[in-house]
Amino acid sequence: MVVYATTLALYLVVRGMMQNDFSKVLYDPVVYLLCIIILVSALAVIYNIVMHRRIEVGGNVLRLKSALRELLIDRKSIKTVRVSVEQRKGFITKARVITVFTNDRRRPIRIRHYNFERSEELYQAIKQWAGDALLVRKSRLRKPRSPRS
Repeated sequence: MVVYATTLALYLVVRGMMQNDFSKVLYDPVVYLLCIIILVSALAVIYNIVMHRRIEVGGNVLRLKSALRELLIDRKSIKTVRVSVEQRKGFITKARVITVFTNDRRRPIRIRHYNFERSEELYQAIKQWAGDALLVRKSRLRKPRSPRS
């Protein structure tokens, strides 16, 4: 958010010096676009602060907490815990995702540990918590596609 605000300020200064009139610069579509980006990123930061999501690993319980709800996963109720690699475009090209399969839920619980502070410590703690139920998927080599004739 700070980077966007700095970019907006620099843009306004440079464009204002080029045109010698700041009032015309304020109607520039780039200024509107940067303002919208700053507003959306500020709302995202406020949302993350309000939700206060955290994961606590302790003993036989994995606790997923937020401002609205809390989910407890007992170690006895898990089938498997799978660590896989999620490939995404952008800054994080390959990120590990922890998927917890439980006996009492139909859908698995996906934990993207890189969204939390001290993500490597969290990853190691969850791996240690999972113990024997942990499955680490190896990255698959894909066969090259044959051209269609």
